Amino acid sequence: MGMPSYGFGFNVNEFNKFFGTKVGGYGDVLRSDAKKYYGAVVGIAGRGESIARKENYCEIDPSTVDEFGIPVLKFHYQWSQLEINQAKHMQDTFEEILVNMGGEPLGDKPGKEINYGLHNPGRIIHEVGTTRMGDDPRTSVTNKYQQLHDVDNVFIVDAGPFVSQADKNCTWTILALSMRASEYIVEQLKQQNI
Repeated sequence: MGMPSYGFGFNVNEFNKFFGTKVGGYGDVLRSDAKKYYGAVVGIAGRGESIARKENYCEIDPSTVDEFGIPVLKFHYQWSQLEINQAKHMQDTFEEILVNMGGEPLGDKPGKEINYGLHNPGRIIHEVGTTRMGDDPRTSVTNKYQQLHDVDNVFIVDAGPFVSQADKNCTWTILALSMRASEYIVEQLKQQNI
């Protein structure tokens, strides 16, 4: 399953394998397949929230460096049963929608053995976090203005301070929080606090 779209952003001949006909071709065969499947295929994709958990974190890797000799991040991250249940619910709901509208699901529905189609953490778009925002310096990296608790003149104005992110593009939230941080920076500079 993929993102909703129109036209063909894929190999139209590949649909033939679901109906026992020849896969591949060009010319009249390709033209015929394009006419046959155009407007007849619906794709559904689901996105859900990764729940913030203490077991998921990153740290400086003690043994790996990048090409410039700078240590890289090492991520410790696993899906919990909450995300797995969410993915199962999505798959069941997708199937129910398609069948109830008279459609025929193509391909196999992802099952428990592959976490109902969840990709590995960090593989999908809009990943956020690693520099948690909060009031307590013991459990967070930045304050509500995205200013480091430990270094007054360093601000993180990207999606790093997000504690959690559901399924929507985070750009507008990044912009809003960056604007608030910028206004705070100007105010603090005027007061010579930073």
